[in-house]
Amino acid sequence: MHATFAVTLLALLCVAMPASADPARRQVLVLYSLGSDSASAWQSRLNAGIAHEVGGGQGTDVPEVFDERLNGVRVGESAALAAMAPYLQTKYAGLRFDAVIAENYQACRFLSEHPDLFPGVARFYVNHGRRGWKPADGTGMEIDFDFERAIAVIPRSLPDVKRIVVVGDPTPRGQEWINGVRAVAPQYAGRIAFEFWDRQSFAQLYQRAATLGPDSAIYMFPTYADSEGAPGMPAVVARKLAASAHVPVYTYVDSLIVPGIVGGYVVSGERVGRAIGRLVKGQPADLAQVQTTIFDYPLARRFGMTELEGVHWLNAERSVWDLYRWQIIGGISLIALQALLISALMLALRGRRRAMDALGREREQLEDAVAQRTLELQAANSALEQQVTTDALTGIGNRRRMTSQINAELERTRRTGNPLSLLMVDIDHFKNVNDSFGHDAGDRAIVAVAIALAVDLRGIDSVARFGGEEFVVLLPETGLDRACDVAERLRASIAALRLDDGDRTIELTISIGVACAGGRGSADSPSALLSRADRALYQAKAEGRNRVVRSEERA
Repeated sequence: MHATFAVTLLALLCVAMPASADPARRQVLVLYSLGSDSASAWQSRLNAGIAHEVGGGQGTDVPEVFDERLNGVRVGESAALAAMAPYLQTKYAGLRFDAVIAENYQACRFLSEHPDLFPGVARFYVNHGRRGWKPADGTGMEIDFDFERAIAVIPRSLPDVKRIVVVGDPTPRGQEWINGVRAVAPQYAGRIAFEFWDRQSFAQLYQRAATLGPDSAIYMFPTYADSEGAPGMPAVVARKLAASAHVPVYTYVDSLIVPGIVGGYVVSGERVGRAIGRLVKGQPADLAQVQTTIFDYPLARRFGMTELEGVHWLNAERSVWDLYRWQIIGGISLIALQALLISALMLALRGRRRAMDALGREREQLEDAVAQRTLELQAANSALEQQVTTDALTGIGNRRRMTSQINAELERTRRTGNPLSLLMVDIDHFKNVNDSFGHDAGDRAIVAVAIALAVDLRGIDSVARFGGEEFVVLLPETGLDRACDVAERLRASIAALRLDDGDRTIELTISIGVACAGGRGSADSPSALLSRADRALYQAKAEGRNRVVRSEERA
């Protein structure tokens, strides 16, 4: 693995050497612990906050930002840390940075262990994960999380709760978070019992969660390992925990509000990104305002929590006025301003010189207003893009997002030659579920299948609702035989699923068509790959349903 990573870095050095910098602009290097937006919800929120803070300048006012990502998730933490120092020294040998910013624990640890990198440059350690630590060579900025407020949200949204289970891991950072809750727990003595689940395997965690009664709730911290040392991806652990439990699951950070997680008082990745953006611009910043209350609206509605105040709702249905209120007001204001300007010009024809001076001043004000409205529109478009690529019922991706991901992964497989497989999934006899149990039961069935499909996937895999009761699962780096094994496991998981509907039980099965894209240089297209998988699905339906059929066709 080390040799492979070193070769990758040398290739990057050949194609990604930074262009000559503009000495009149501020130059900043940002080191991220995680990978790209597509691999990390936290990274996506960070970048949105930084763009919001930095994107409003012009010319030399805009800092020149260089970013590097350790991304130990894919290459391994040891390999990422070992290769990064020589890589940075070589790539940026000709640049003089104004500041270096490390974000989150892994990047902060790396920077603090390499004081020889970029000597004399101001260093900032943001969200470094070591409470009370003060770096000797820079400024430490750690979140002072309000555990009292985070726990208070649970009985406020769930008045009948009698038991709160706190889930974490045995790492030093995880124990520090858990101790924060332990300090708050005595305030609820006699009303709410607290349990701390941080010393069990992942399998034991999911089994215990399935036994919790209706007067219970779960509060989950990012969990990276279990008591047996098995590594875990926090988002994957969160999805599996939510699928196992039948009670609300609250969390500590907004990037863990995945399908099945109700939300809570959380650390906002976007607000942390805004603080980093201020540092990028050379302005003072702190992390005092990065916490907020966020709930997933469809899930909160299921648990009867929609009457809360002061909450930012995710996936809520919003009107055009709610989405574009300030754009509409701004447009009307601009029209009114232009009308006044035209009237003023017509009345000022007798003093041309004076009118031209006034027009110049008005033009500058108008340009500033247009620039501000443009930024607001960009922010609204970003939020709208998130909505239009997410399925409102299940919280997973929709057809638009999956089509984009298929395009990207096909391009990757053409370059690398690695296989790419696609599963077309359809719920069998879904019309009978709607006719026999009602449309509410049908919606519950679709949500249950979506969660079950997402739970068993890797971090690089993706699932989307393609329409009605049809889903698509995308498996990068996966050949046809392995994809069929995954499909069979998913089919068996759904076949074992049972949904209670009063005194009746809903049983579900699925049919799956499996197709694989060609290798390096393949001319495969998204429509061709989807068409092959769809034909295989049709064959599975024709052969009696509740089965997996593979397509042997190739582009």
